[in-house]
Amino acid sequence: MRSLQLSLVTSSGILLASKPEILTETQHILASSLISAIITFAKEVHRQELQSISYHDKNISFVQICDFIIIIETKVEETLFSDRQLAQIIEQIRISAEPLLSNRDPDLLSEGEAALILEHTLHDISNLPLFFAKNPLISAEPLLFSLVKFDETDIEIIETVGKKEDANEILDMLKQYNLNTEFDGELSGILLLTPEKKNSALVIVDAQGPQTILGILRFPRELDYIAFRIFPLIQDKLKIISEQDNQLEMLEILDIIQNIEDPGNHFSTVDIEDLSLAFLKNAIGDKLDTVLYPVITEKNVIIIGDKLTSRMVIDTLSIFNQHTASNIIHWMDEKIDEVNEVNLDKGLFGMSLHQFEKLSSSRKIPEKVTIVNLIDGEVKGNKEGTHFVTLLDKLKDQDLDKASVVIFNELRKLVSMSYIITSFSLYDKEQSEMLFKNLFQHSGFPTSFVNKATELALKRNPLLTKIV
Repeated sequence: MRSLQLSLVTSSGILLASKPEILTETQHILASSLISAIITFAKEVHRQELQSISYHDKNISFVQICDFIIIIETKVEETLFSDRQLAQIIEQIRISAEPLLSNRDPDLLSEGEAALILEHTLHDISNLPLFFAKNPLISAEPLLFSLVKFDETDIEIIETVGKKEDANEILDMLKQYNLNTEFDGELSGILLLTPEKKNSALVIVDAQGPQTILGILRFPRELDYIAFRIFPLIQDKLKIISEQDNQLEMLEILDIIQNIEDPGNHFSTVDIEDLSLAFLKNAIGDKLDTVLYPVITEKNVIIIGDKLTSRMVIDTLSIFNQHTASNIIHWMDEKIDEVNEVNLDKGLFGMSLHQFEKLSSSRKIPEKVTIVNLIDGEVKGNKEGTHFVTLLDKLKDQDLDKASVVIFNELRKLVSMSYIITSFSLYDKEQSEMLFKNLFQHSGFPTSFVNKATELALKRNPLLTKIV
């Protein structure tokens, strides 16, 4: 993760807290006071807000919230954030910190409270994909267990790498299942929250013959979002390894997964100058819920229209799949031979009507697919709740950078709920059913939202199919 320094300062220039903490505090207090004075000068003399400055080896940006200023510092020699990324960071900081600073008296805010506010804000920023390293799971802790199930209630561990107690929750869970039957000899991944250890885990199961090899990557909760998002890439990689003949050892497989590259979400690369949520609503009409449902739940959507409009619709829709690594192909080439290897089972795909008809006649279009025909205004697919459509209506006239962060935060809530659901497989069927019932009754979200979280959880923990 790239280094970022946050400081909370009063409008009068008094430093309340910095995260991470500064070693040369005296210099930092002086610098913070100077920066506050410059901001005040710009506002009073030039009658405009100062958003950023550079001095010495730092780039400085500011977020003004009531009687406070949050100072954002990055080092010049490090990779700079683009304007888009910086706009997302600033908006995320505002969303995270504003509720905690509104109506607060700067003279009554203690250093401890200020530090907690910055910790909360940094945590929220850390979930923005643009912050993570190229290989986000490289720091995960690998564990390995070779085991056999020798009766209906227990397993015998033959070989281990790492401490058994670090995986007790997972091993106890697996006692409930016949792994050879559940996974049919293929490598498969399970992503789940392990509440007892207060971390999360990616479990790779290699069930061949009487012995099952279990590889586990334990990672801290701050990597939850990124692991969730790249899980489809992990599954694709495991499928490729399964189809190869070179019989890799589990530790080698864990190493491959730890070094998997994060391509980032598509929306972060989109030029949004000509895009808006209002355009998306106008292009698709009153069936937006039918389209947003598969986009959010990692299903497939085909956009039929001209090349430019299809691209604009797909790029705008990608704001709603920031939480997942899915295929996005703006335009399917007219040469049918070139699409033989394209997986149309999940993702966003644009094409002409002629190309769609050609693919349909050769049975390359999956049966369960949402089809958006921009030419005649028809949408074919399943309707599933209006939660995100309601959100879109509220945001449709806002700046898209700001709207994207609001939608991102809602998607992050969806991911958090999905993680909670993945942990239900740790319990027996009766306990799990009770947990599901409580989730639907007391989550505070509509049923359609919980259903979406459940669908995403099922894709990351296939053992949930036994209890849902």
